[in-house]
This record gives sequence, structure tokens and C-alpha cells, in this order.
Amino acid sequence: MSGALLSCRDVAVEFPVAGRVLRAVDGVDLDVEPATTVAVVGESGCGKSTLARAIMGLGPVSRGSIKLEGKELVGLTPRQLRPLRPAVQMVFQNPFGSLNPRLTVGRIVEEPLFVQGIGDRASRRARVRELLEMVGLDAGSEQQFPHQFSGGQRQRIAIARALALSPKLIVCDEPVSALDVSVQAQVLNLLVRLQRDLGIAYLFISHDLSVVRHLAHRTVVMYLGRIVARSSHRSFWKAPLHPYVLALRDATPTMDGLLNAAKPATLVEGEVPSALDPPPGCRFSTRCPYALDHCRAVYPELRAVSDVESVACHRVEISNDGRIRTPWGVETSVAERSGTLGARLDPVPAL
Repeated sequence: MSGALLSCRDVAVEFPVAGRVLRAVDGVDLDVEPATTVAVVGESGCGKSTLARAIMGLGPVSRGSIKLEGKELVGLTPRQLRPLRPAVQMVFQNPFGSLNPRLTVGRIVEEPLFVQGIGDRASRRARVRELLEMVGLDAGSEQQFPHQFSGGQRQRIAIARALALSPKLIVCDEPVSALDVSVQAQVLNLLVRLQRDLGIAYLFISHDLSVVRHLAHRTVVMYLGRIVARSSHRSFWKAPLHPYVLALRDATPTMDGLLNAAKPATLVEGEVPSALDPPPGCRFSTRCPYALDHCRAVYPELRAVSDVESVACHRVEISNDGRIRTPWGVETSVAERSGTLGARLDPVPAL
């Protein structure tokens, strides 16, 4: 996509396992524009975290292209990657595991500046205090150690470290999944505010749709290493055009679900097939209640159903008059699912 900050094309990550090939990521195309949030969602094992690590250069890339501001990252040596590192940083899932317990908070946040040779000791210390205040922590906490903070505070420290080099993109790998619900809202509010104030883009990895719906401008859904749906429209969740998206939505607890307990939910039975031996045809066909013989034999390519939405499903029918119909009861039009209105829901309320 023209103007994309991050552009991935046909990215594959493969691992040899006992003489066979495990395709953790299989031909993914992805774009992240400046100052936007792209969420990647899916069940555990779908390849979303592997994709994030590949983008960061923390894992192998077997095939494809990953470009940051037009510069190819695949194939670069660690020395060649170093000058590009400041532009893209990462916030990991477990804040306690990602922070060195032997270092003070000040040293942890200062470390990226030291590694990149930015400033002297005094200027780096001043920058550390500025970053801690930016994420809502007392500047005096720089002399404390990670174990002296709560989980939410540790994740704020991790975010401060990611901000140290003024990145243009932050890859967030399940950054709130290990936190209490009230603390999740505080961290999400912080991310939204930082994006508004600093113009940062996020690639947000998550399996929690209640989080994604509040935060993301665009959403990408992965299943068994491949993208099965993507959209930037509110109707993506309201009227899903892929049975897997429908199942993910119905599996997410909401107040509406509690108030309408009599409404049947779409439940996906069975286990995710092994990536060592994926099924022929649509990879979701082994668990899809709407699968036909054609689905089990021919893989559905990702096709555009509107100017903001794509889906990989044989059962989505588009008539000549622009009407979209699915076996699970969605009936809409291409025009209704087009445009950028409602690209993101309201930010998470502060708690």
C-alpha cells in the first residue's frame, strides 16, 4: 500500500520438525500506516506472535518481503539492522519477564539510548525521567527494581523503554493479557493517548476482541498461519463475513451477551489442526459448520468484498446487484460495508 510505514508481502516463517516443515506463517500480506493501529487476532497457535517476531527480526523469515519505510529488512545482518532499530520497538506480553530484574527502572529505560550511543549520562537520565512521567510513573521510581511494581506499572515501564528512541511503530504482543481488567483499561488508554500525542503506529497482537474493537483502526484475523479476513469497518464484528470471525465474536463475553442469554452463539468444536499437516482446501473447514465439499478441496483466496474488507470464504456470495449473503444469516450490501466511517470504536473509558 502506498504510504505504508510497514509493508509485509508473502511473508512465510517455516521450521523444520522431524524431517517435515511446520509453516507457522504462510504467505501473509500486511500494511501499517503512520499513526494507525492494526490489530492481528486469532487463537493461540495461529501464527500472530511468530509474525510479530519476524517483523522485529527476532525470528527467521523463510520467504517474502518486510519493508519499513520502503527499506527491506529481510536478509539484513544484525549490524545492518541496528541503525533501523529505533524506528520500530516492541512491547512484550509478560512485563515481568521482559524487564531485567537485576537493573533499576532507570537503567532499563536508559538502555536503548546507551546501546544506540545517544547523548551523555546526564541527558539520558533527563530523558528517562521524561519518559517515566509520560507513562504516568513518578520520576523518583527510577531507582527502584521491577519487582517493586505492580503488573500494570511494569507494563508502563516496558512502554517507556519502547518510547525511548522515539519509534514510529511499536509492535505490541498481547501487552495487556497478563493484567487485571481495570489495569488493562488504564494501559489501553495510555496507548491511545500516546498515539494521539506522538503519532505512533501500533501493530497490536491480541486474542481479546473486546480490546481490539476499542483500539484498532483495522483488524486482521489469522487462522493456522494465514489471513482469513480483514477490515477497517465497524460491521466487521457486527455482521461477520467469515464463520471464524463469527465464532470469535460469539466467544467474547459482552454485556449484550449477558442480557440476551437466550440468543444462540456460534460455537466452534474440535481442535485447531496441526500446522505440520494442515487440511486440504480451507484450513477452517474441519471445524466450520457451514463447510461444503468444495471448501474441503479448494482453498479460498482472500478476496475483496468492499473497499475496506476482504475475506477468504467460498460461502460468501455477492450478487450482481451488490448484495452480500452468507449461510449464517448475514445479508447486507457492498455499499453498506464500504467507506472508513466507524473505522474504530470509541476509546476505552478511563477507570
